[in-house]
Amino acid sequence: MKMTLPNSILLAEVNRMLQEGHPVVIMTKGNSMLPFIRGDKDNVELVRNGNPAVDDLALCEIAPGHYVLHRIIGIADGEVTLKGDGNLQGTEHCRLENVCGTVTHIIRPNGKRIAVNTAKFLRRSHLWAKVPYIIKRYGLAIYRRIA
Repeated sequence: MKMTLPNSILLAEVNRMLQEGHPVVIMTKGNSMLPFIRGDKDNVELVRNGNPAVDDLALCEIAPGHYVLHRIIGIADGEVTLKGDGNLQGTEHCRLENVCGTVTHIIRPNGKRIAVNTAKFLRRSHLWAKVPYIIKRYGLAIYRRIA
């Protein structure tokens, strides 16, 4: 029997498990983290992180019952600023205490595990952040069609 749960219920339970210290693997949805995470294909492994930092991929509750898995691009005065790698514009914000957990690995459909805290992965994400808007826009459009 297949059961579908709304994200507000599922991710609230994921948050509870993370706060208890359990690592959690979830399937991702959407294209907001392209090109690094492919929604409906890749899984991510999350752990509780008491000290989230800029560049972390984090699951955050940005409003009651509304969660996003995006990159932390800033932290100031207890406020966290997030942006999806595949989002061309817009950011989200939450309080530091609303960071549920951070990603340790991206897990591809073939089982390959990609550690997100390696120098190689961070170099790639920093390079992607510097790509000009117009190139990102067309590059993401093409990637969405072929991925």
